[in-house]
Amino acid sequence: MAMEVSLQAIKQGAEIFPLCAVQQFVHALRYPPSIFGASAPAGLEADHEERDWSQALQDIRSILDFHGVSPQPLSAKLQAAAHFVQLHDLRLCGNPWLHVMRFRNVASISYVIHLDLDQPDANTWNDRFHEKLLSQDMPDLPFYVNLRERGPTR
Repeated sequence: MAMEVSLQAIKQGAEIFPLCAVQQFVHALRYPPSIFGASAPAGLEADHEERDWSQALQDIRSILDFHGVSPQPLSAKLQAAAHFVQLHDLRLCGNPWLHVMRFRNVASISYVIHLDLDQPDANTWNDRFHEKLLSQDMPDLPFYVNLRERGPTR
């Protein structure tokens, strides 16, 4: 019986992951200056592709629940991206883009960070960032962060 309760709690996720941790993660995604500091222009806000931001918390929580992961490793990966950008004096240029994919057995979160670089240079920095993640044994997560060239602004 105790095992049944544990499995039920895992499936429902809400009992496992504190809502405030998910809210903090969503806030950092939406407001890049809160995590990227001076590397992001003041007032920069990310775009949420599928829906407006009022739905983002539920969308992301659904992905976390699907995979049975907490928001902490996802936040750590976003922190690693912010640290990498700051360490190399890179600047964000364009609204980051959040894409949440939930279709049948696929559930993932993609976050594109636009840098003040042209495509070849941004690709080089993206490759270096992912090499850094691999060297730090960052776990394989349903959260993908990519550094790309200048993006659209609104």
